[in-house]
Amino acid sequence: MTENQALVLILIGTLAIVLYGFWKQVLFLLFMTVIVIFGLGVYSFTVSLAN
Repeated sequence: MTENQALVLILIGTLAIVLYGFWKQVLFLLFMTVIVIFGLGVYSFTVSLAN
């Protein structure tokens, strides 16, 4: 393995670790957004039933 190949391998590995952490945060935010939208929908539905 040449020096360039080793450098590329290290960079790809680092990038994969960073992206893995980033995607976990993105998925968590998407999940929370879905829950909030669902909660607002249920609230809106119950308010419209009350009226």
